Amino acid sequence: MSSKLIPDEILHNIRRHFDIVDVISQYVQLKKSGRNFVGLCPFHSEKTPSFSVSPEKQIYHCFGCGAGGDVLRFIMEIENFSFREAALHLGQQAGITIPLEHEQTYYDPLEQQKQQMIQVHELASKFYHYLLLETEHGQESLRYLIDRGFTRELIETFYIGYAPSAWDTLKNFLLKRGFAIEILEKAGLIIQSDEGNYYDRFRNRVMFPIFDAHGRVIAFGGRVLDQSLPKYLNSPETLIFNKSKTLYNLHLAKKQIRKKRQAILLEGYVDTIAVWNAGVEQGIATLGTSLTEEHAKILRRDADEVVISYDSDSAGQLATFRAIDILQEVGCQIKIVQMPKGLDPDDYIRKFGAESFKQEILGNTVTATAFKIQYIRKDYNLNVESDRMKYLTHAIDIIADLTHAIEREHYLKGLADEFQLSFDSLKNDLQLIYYEKRKKKEKTRDNLAVKWNNNINNGNHLGRSKTLYPAYYNAEKYLIYFMMKDRQIAEKIQQEIGSGFHVEDFAVLAAYIYSYYGEGNPADISRFLSTLQDQHDIQLATEMAMLDVNEEITEDELNDYIMQVKKYNIEIMIKQKREEQLKAERSNDFAKAAQIGQEIIQLRNKLKWG
Repeated sequence: MSSKLIPDEILHNIRRHFDIVDVISQYVQLKKSGRNFVGLCPFHSEKTPSFSVSPEKQIYHCFGCGAGGDVLRFIMEIENFSFREAALHLGQQAGITIPLEHEQTYYDPLEQQKQQMIQVHELASKFYHYLLLETEHGQESLRYLIDRGFTRELIETFYIGYAPSAWDTLKNFLLKRGFAIEILEKAGLIIQSDEGNYYDRFRNRVMFPIFDAHGRVIAFGGRVLDQSLPKYLNSPETLIFNKSKTLYNLHLAKKQIRKKRQAILLEGYVDTIAVWNAGVEQGIATLGTSLTEEHAKILRRDADEVVISYDSDSAGQLATFRAIDILQEVGCQIKIVQMPKGLDPDDYIRKFGAESFKQEILGNTVTATAFKIQYIRKDYNLNVESDRMKYLTHAIDIIADLTHAIEREHYLKGLADEFQLSFDSLKNDLQLIYYEKRKKKEKTRDNLAVKWNNNINNGNHLGRSKTLYPAYYNAEKYLIYFMMKDRQIAEKIQQEIGSGFHVEDFAVLAAYIYSYYGEGNPADISRFLSTLQDQHDIQLATEMAMLDVNEEITEDELNDYIMQVKKYNIEIMIKQKREEQLKAERSNDFAKAAQIGQEIIQLRNKLKWG
């Protein structure tokens, strides 16, 4: 992360304006824990909080996945911003203006390419929208949309457009406005043929712009007007568009999702727009792909509950079944909509109306467990005894995943009543499966015995491993911590130890700290972290900055840490001298061996004196 393109003083003012706890609380539910706040990490799946935020140091760190940094780094990671975008975003909120000349002098080839792709998509969306509403070319598509219940207001809200049937309409339009052919191809708007000619990717389709979470057009979805295939065509993945991380309509739905702590997950553009038009504004959809872990994490930031409203066909039901586990893994509560057979949300709303959809469909959801038990029935012939037993075993296995005993008994009683079986015998089977599952979870669950308690990234740094480190390692670790928070300590360490740190990672951080203070910067951990560019260095520095140690260090404690490092230097020298002595003895140079022996004694005396 580079801050040279924007004056350090402006960046310092941006950081100082915000309390990192307030900013992160907009994305993560935090609870006070001692001096810090803790919560579930938004950057990886976990069930035990390992994400810590320090209001005193104005930094965050996850002891599970290693993510960490200051408020700017957090906004970069959570919003998928570049450093510049994060600074502009927070600066705008804080009312801090970044001078235009610093924006103009900014140059990063990859960032420039991304900006051009966004610009070209914005222009393309305006062009398609104009063709739909204002030209003869779009009349057939406009009639199609109106017949499907789309009003002009709805078309404008979602900026729907039309791609004409000609092969090069958009290509020629964008080339005339100065965009290079390479950018149009990389943006996924045109395709090169085997003969080397370029043509529009989308032709004779109703166009649905796909926005990112900040309301910028980053891709398109096009629907055919005839029977040609594919029915829906999405943009390919690009520098600015990743289907696994993009949710349709999130830019409009986010406000209501946060307000209600609920999201409604739908299958496509039309269903999402229909639900929005029905007055349900927290609807979002995946884009031609199954729900991914990244999608689930994005939803979990703003919603506690996800209502899955996929189609009632077999594909929709299978997608629902798969989505349940993914959403539960990130901690979402789940409800499932039961659509009448043969209808999707758009069909239902057009046939029965918005109020009926809200009351009869959204008002009569089932739990994830009830859905799963019902879903697996199709795999068994319940008139055959062997299949019936297999079904019951499978259903009990699903029920055994439930945490609360009252829930398990509720569903178990339903099975006992339906199949006229002994509740106690089913309960015995359930308990065997339940405790077997618990044993397996015990082996893989988060490690609660240590503060940094996630085993997903059980690395070798600091407290994340059970390895017992030598005294010099711990001494160097704590020296780095106190160097980051005290300039005078850093200057003393530079004089006493300099580059003599033995752990390579600590030696690198020490060099950065010396340089940071050498440039006249104040003792400010958050500000120091912002000068680091390597992700590994940032993660290590934030991890050490979050160490739970006594904030005050005495002169004797500091000297003891320094001595531990120096002692290890002496131990290394003794080892080297011993090897030289043995070599002299093998060469029968006993005088030299005796001289080296005296040097070893002197070094050992130094160890004793400390």
